[in-house]
Amino acid sequence: MKEIIQRIKPGSRILLFLDYDGTLVPIKKAPEFAVFHPLRRRLLKRLSEKVFICIVSGRSPADVRKLVGLRGIAYIGNHGLEICFGQRVWVHPEAEKIRPILNNALKNIQDRTRDFTGVRIENKGVTGSIHYRLSAPALWNPLKETIRQEAAARHRELKMTEGKRVFEIRPNVDWNKGKGICELLSRLDLDKMPLRIYIGDDQTDEDAFRVLAKDDATILVGRRKDSQARYRLADVGQVWRFLKNLLDLVSAPETTTFAKRRRK
Repeated sequence: MKEIIQRIKPGSRILLFLDYDGTLVPIKKAPEFAVFHPLRRRLLKRLSEKVFICIVSGRSPADVRKLVGLRGIAYIGNHGLEICFGQRVWVHPEAEKIRPILNNALKNIQDRTRDFTGVRIENKGVTGSIHYRLSAPALWNPLKETIRQEAAARHRELKMTEGKRVFEIRPNVDWNKGKGICELLSRLDLDKMPLRIYIGDDQTDEDAFRVLAKDDATILVGRRKDSQARYRLADVGQVWRFLKNLLDLVSAPETTTFAKRRRK
């Protein structure tokens, strides 16, 4: 953590990108249990007044925005397929077209796995998540095969991916969190690129790590070895200690409040 903090000088202009599950909150048995402590929300709100913050998540933007509970920050949801910033909303056009096909696939998966105890299917609008953390290990392979078959039957439109105890159905387009960040940056009208910090824990965050420059700060949460991230934080607790140190730095009297400048 010290090495990262030393790179940030008072007055630095910063774009801060944060994954949600496994980064700002611990992974929970059910997605709705992953909620903020009020003190942490207050810290993030204070930080958002000093730097530009964007939450980047596999959740839908509406879901993660409800959980975070902060206005004035940006949200990239569904692994980059949706972006919400202020009154502006962007949805990947191909993902929007595929929405009815996705709905049909998720309905079929629901019908075929009704007897799979502990499996939860979440329709996130332009993607779908099938959570199996609460299910018996004996069900994991049959569940995976069911989802694979439904995606394969619509392979031109849909694809299957995997995360931490979750299978996902997504539009079969060449898009990810990294490309979602690039799309947002193209809409910010920046005269000079600030320091970009990205903190994430999942394999899906690797796409974001790859698009950022070597001079930016990419931070992996956890001990996974196969990562493109330049720095590491051990766990969610260390993430919040880092954010507190960052707030102290950017709150120095000579700091330019970049977040406020961007909102004008």
